[in-house]
Amino acid sequence: MNVLILGLGLIGASLAKTLKKNTNHHILGWNRTESVTKRALDDNVIDETAELSDLLSRADITIINFYPDAIVPFVLEHKNEFKKNSIVTDSCGIKTKICRAIEKEKLDFYFIGAHPMAGREVSGYDNALDNLFDTASFICTPTDDIPRSKTDALVGLAQEMGFARTVVTTPEHHDEMIAFTSQIAHVLACSYVLSPLAPYHEGYSAGSYRDVSRVARINADMWTELFIDNKEPLVREIDDLVSNLMKFKYCIVNGDAKELHDLMEKGNKIKEEIG
Repeated sequence: MNVLILGLGLIGASLAKTLKKNTNHHILGWNRTESVTKRALDDNVIDETAELSDLLSRADITIINFYPDAIVPFVLEHKNEFKKNSIVTDSCGIKTKICRAIEKEKLDFYFIGAHPMAGREVSGYDNALDNLFDTASFICTPTDDIPRSKTDALVGLAQEMGFARTVVTTPEHHDEMIAFTSQIAHVLACSYVLSPLAPYHEGYSAGSYRDVSRVARINADMWTELFIDNKEPLVREIDDLVSNLMKFKYCIVNGDAKELHDLMEKGNKIKEEIG
């Protein structure tokens, strides 16, 4: 099977490396910066490259690895070039805006939103890994018009690649959950290191500082798009977080040791139950 990787940054090149390592599929590759495509070819990360229109017409599965706001325009611009009855997917961290926009179009191929749930604090081709997804989930978000066989084919590819878990859900539920499991953590980390004390942490910090601040290492261009494109679920999570922070603040200001203790006991119990 021909699998086309569009965009050979951290995620795209890691997908290509994983496909090469764990499957026997023929890997086509393309990147807007031609020098990156050439490096991927020279490094045997991809098997072949060509003109974009040729690649699109031959790919059985196309995986688009662009910033969020570039995906829908790209699909619509090239909608007559994708191989008929092929699967087109993406790796973007938000799904509703993308999937619902493409769902409205009459297409000769099947677009299924996807999200390989892995990343690093660094980006770019040079930081791609062939084991990035070894413990990761692969989430598919088919719309109602997608045949089950096509979703099964994409899930099957993820399983071949070695993803630890595959999940099939709606675009809306994906975005709601990602607001909680990923986006709010980045908001919290960035807010945390905005403290005027942050530059002086050395010598005073240990595991807690590292754990909370780690994902403040962020690609601001990409995450700005992700946050705004997932505005409503993320704002709900921010409201919940602020509300809980205010409960802690109230207890501390008023010296309410019992209520403060109960809040921490509740948090500890929830964490023990859910992992």
